[in-house]
Amino acid sequence: MQTEKQIFSAIPHLMEIFDLLRKGKHIAPEDTGIYFDLQTNEAALTELFTQLGFELIHHPRGFYYFRGDTAISDTSSKMAVFMFILVESIADAGGSPAEQIMADIFPIENLEHLRRERYRAIMQEAGMVTEEDLRQTLRTMERFGFLKMENADAFRFRTPAYRFLDLCMDIFKENEAAESNQ
Repeated sequence: MQTEKQIFSAIPHLMEIFDLLRKGKHIAPEDTGIYFDLQTNEAALTELFTQLGFELIHHPRGFYYFRGDTAISDTSSKMAVFMFILVESIADAGGSPAEQIMADIFPIENLEHLRRERYRAIMQEAGMVTEEDLRQTLRTMERFGFLKMENADAFRFRTPAYRFLDLCMDIFKENEAAESNQ
């Protein structure tokens, strides 16, 4: 029978997986090698990470992340505000946020976040006043695995963006239900 040390030394990207997850990265199928190692060794890694005080989550949409504490950080708040505005602007334009967010490439110049007065006010409250602030939030979202910059001026979402998308859609449904009850 193999010892834990032998099992864990057989996982080629163990330290890289741990380091990325610890830093908040969401590991998705696009992360090929490390994703395969994580998926193949999910049970052993879940046990190891639990012993280290981390909770490995395998999202139903097929990506992994560490569950953090319940406090919402400034960074998480900025990412959430960005997503809420994007979802609302797509819906306002008659599109389907659930379909477009995962299928489209988004040129930064076409985003409504700093164009419409209402959105600018929300962005300002979240601490994103300039285009550079917006770009910094996008770089952060890329670092955490929510999106991939296609070039300096456009991005596409990765599967982990469903964490924000599902939250946005739930909130919009709750608001619609509350409005219809009035």
